[in-house]
Amino acid sequence: MHRFYRPFWRRNVPVDMVESTVDLATLKQYRAVVAPTLIMVKPGVAQTLTQYVREGGTLITGYMSGIHNEFDLVVEGGYPGPLRELCGVWVEEIDAIAPDAHIDVTIGGRTVHGSIVASVIEPEGAQTIATYGGDFYAGTPAATVHTVGEGRVVFIGTALDAEGMSAVIDPVIDACGAETVDSPEGVEVMRRTADDGTVFTTVINTAGRPVHWRHALGGEDLDLAPFETRIM
Repeated sequence: MHRFYRPFWRRNVPVDMVESTVDLATLKQYRAVVAPTLIMVKPGVAQTLTQYVREGGTLITGYMSGIHNEFDLVVEGGYPGPLRELCGVWVEEIDAIAPDAHIDVTIGGRTVHGSIVASVIEPEGAQTIATYGGDFYAGTPAATVHTVGEGRVVFIGTALDAEGMSAVIDPVIDACGAETVDSPEGVEVMRRTADDGTVFTTVINTAGRPVHWRHALGGEDLDLAPFETRIM
């Protein structure tokens, strides 16, 4: 889950945690929904996600999703099970990658790395945005995007490293029009609005070292001690 979350955290995009079984009205509050490793797909979830995407939402999901039903039994008919039509891919098989190994992945002209598992993907309407660079599935899709109605689904077939996840998810953040804040590495920025409309900005230095932030939020330089928190 952290691999999927980090690109949002790095760009200071707020993220909520919700149940996989929430209704369509709840999902429609969000420009993008991330369902990382959604192994168990309960009844109604696929239908709700499909309608969310059709109406303009963006779904990000990936490897090991749609494998079990609500009884924790393996689904029949291929992976990602009930999400297959929505994702526009058929995962023919899942190759396990040794803990100390990785697979090269090419995206946007650069090479990044995948680990843990590699989904051998057969597109069924989805477009390829990244490909594997090795093993018997070299040249096949490692990540795809599928347009459904007014929205789209991004499927990530392997546990990409930080650079790879950013390469896939950053364009989604930009396309959704999410407000981002460029802060130094390790500095987290959060904004919360009170009932009376007052906006509180919290700056946290999660790094174990002092950080000097030039031209910070108010245009002035900001010096933060290790693990310091400021509310502005």
